[in-house]
This record gives sequence, structure tokens and C-alpha cells, in this order.
Amino acid sequence: MSWFKRKVKPSRPSETFLPQRIDFVGEQAGPADDDLKKRFCEVFVHTPTVQSAYLARLSYGDSPGYSVGLCIRSSVGLDEPLEKRLAQVFAEVFRSEEHLDIMFIRGDQEKALKKVCSPFYESA
Repeated sequence: MSWFKRKVKPSRPSETFLPQRIDFVGEQAGPADDDLKKRFCEVFVHTPTVQSAYLARLSYGDSPGYSVGLCIRSSVGLDEPLEKRLAQVFAEVFRSEEHLDIMFIRGDQEKALKKVCSPFYESA
């Protein structure tokens, strides 16, 4: 089972949801995204449980459009303190109207994700 944290606004608590279907659409890339990835790496390098991380475009079932998700492969699965720290980093970069889905992925999900997106972080 995957766990998601959807950030509606940094000032509001996160919302947990479990979509019935997730499609990995592709990599989320751009100058602001590259800056965000760099800042996330600064957190991950001090978090030995993080194995890999991706910034991806995600589609949930029949929902129109896509969301941007930070997909993390971690040896401990859901890591709420890490999720909160990453949400703070996101809030420092983007406006409060923006949100980021944070997803702790399983091995089978990572395999599917790697078909359309390269990790921006991998542990040594």
C-alpha cells in the first residue's frame, strides 16, 4: 500500500489519500523544479533511510490532468517527520496556492516509475 500526503497549502495540515490507480506520466522538470530537487537532496543526504527520489507528474485514475509528486523510496516506508521537513522546503520555494503530493513508493512502483522518470537522488 502506498501512502500519500497532499499539500493543499503549507498553512493547512496535510491530507492523506489512497488513490485507486496511479499512472506515472513523466518527469517534472524546469528551473524552479531543479532548484527544488537540489534543496530536497540537501535533506536526503542527511536521511540514510532514503534510497531514491523522483519528481514526477502523476495521474490518479480517471482524474483529468496530472499532479506533481515527490516519489520517495525509503527503507522505512512512510516517514512523517521527513514528509514535514520536505513540505517546509517546498513552501520556501513555491506560492501557497501550489501543492506537492509526497508519495512513499514500493519497489514495484519504483520499477514502473523508472520507465518514465529518472531519479534525481540515489543513496550512495
